[in-house]
Amino acid sequence: MRTAIGNGTTEKRLRGRDLDRPFHGVRADGPVRSLRNRCISLTAVMAEHHVFSRTTAAQLWRMPLPTSVDKEELHVTALGARGRIRRAGVVGWERQDADLERYHVADLPVLGPADTWCGLSVVLTREWLVAVGDFLLSGERSDRGRELPLCTTENLDEAVHRHGARRGAAALRWALERLRCPVDSPRESLLRLALVAGGLPEPEVQLAVATAGGTLHGDLGYRAARLLLEYQGDEHRRSRKRWLQDLTRIQLLEDAGYRVILIGADDLRDGASALIARIRRHLRVAD
Repeated sequence: MRTAIGNGTTEKRLRGRDLDRPFHGVRADGPVRSLRNRCISLTAVMAEHHVFSRTTAAQLWRMPLPTSVDKEELHVTALGARGRIRRAGVVGWERQDADLERYHVADLPVLGPADTWCGLSVVLTREWLVAVGDFLLSGERSDRGRELPLCTTENLDEAVHRHGARRGAAALRWALERLRCPVDSPRESLLRLALVAGGLPEPEVQLAVATAGGTLHGDLGYRAARLLLEYQGDEHRRSRKRWLQDLTRIQLLEDAGYRVILIGADDLRDGASALIARIRRHLRVAD
């Protein structure tokens, strides 16, 4: 408020009912609803050593997160442990290491992607840590192609070392050994882990198949058994264009001599036991 008054805004204006009050001491001309606008508003009362972290940084980096994670509270870390921020709707953290790498995403101070991943270890399951880590190593996939990955394996390994013995260290080490790339979606990661947990050999990610329509890549597959596993998310159902593309894609893969198993969210429930039994039968036949 003092900054606003110093810039010529009167105290009476700051008490206007038309102004939004996203945080104590912060006023905005209109409703502050989006994550980016809420973060921008909070920067008005953040110090130089404050950076967005944990789930807030993960969203700014566009990392996939499960729906169960609280995405409303903003997480801010004080680097060098020089005083955490205290505001309603904000979770403040401290890190002794003041030299952690910081970036600017959408003009906002954000902890680096590798250290952000480590911070997620207190809110995510080990399996979801793998899913997010796969995303960081693979790069975001869109209609325009695949973006450059946010991290390398070395980046994540160094971040886990910096994390040390803090809470979540064991989960991070477990996840680090199971990261793979390229992977197109968190569900593919969760499926891969479920199959291995069920006693199956680990499938190959993005298995390349030469078809009459060019080289296609199965989400997961067993090359020797000529078996492909394709995860079908909601986008495959909602888009007629995507549905027609899937039909052509599956036909090309099957014409190339591969059996294709389509998998949905229901197949992953209860440990994916029915799916695992089905895949096991196919692998036995192939042997």
